[in-house]
Amino acid sequence: MPHAKPFFAPLLFLFAMTPLLTPATSAETLEDALRRCTEFSDDKKRLACFDKASGNLKQRAELRFGHEGKDVAEEAPESISATITSAVEGAHGKYTFTLDNGQVWRQTGSGRAIWREGEQITLERGALGSFFMRKATGGRSLRVKRIK
Repeated sequence: MPHAKPFFAPLLFLFAMTPLLTPATSAETLEDALRRCTEFSDDKKRLACFDKASGNLKQRAELRFGHEGKDVAEEAPESISATITSAVEGAHGKYTFTLDNGQVWRQTGSGRAIWREGEQITLERGALGSFFMRKATGGRSLRVKRIK
């Protein structure tokens, strides 16, 4: 197969060079970069690391263009815990919850439950981008959507 070598040689070269042509920041999440920066005890080194990470924000945004939702989902936790600071019943008996972390979530499912201020809750990811809120003590969960 003497004719195959000239055709595949440029492809092999490009394949081998791809890691060198791709910015290093694409393999490392922003969270990883920032976490790495906190490990420096020397103030100048830590600041230089943060400056480098923040300087790459535009480049990171361009690399993630079209995959923003995917990137967020990959970097976000599977669940969070919080405390309800306000639970207001709205139309059709559905609640709007304000949490101690500043987030506001609205009930979208039809489940009925008693929710009060001061209760600890857990928000969990569901399938296809859905979210569920459950009291930390357990029980039924409500389908919710973040509105703020």
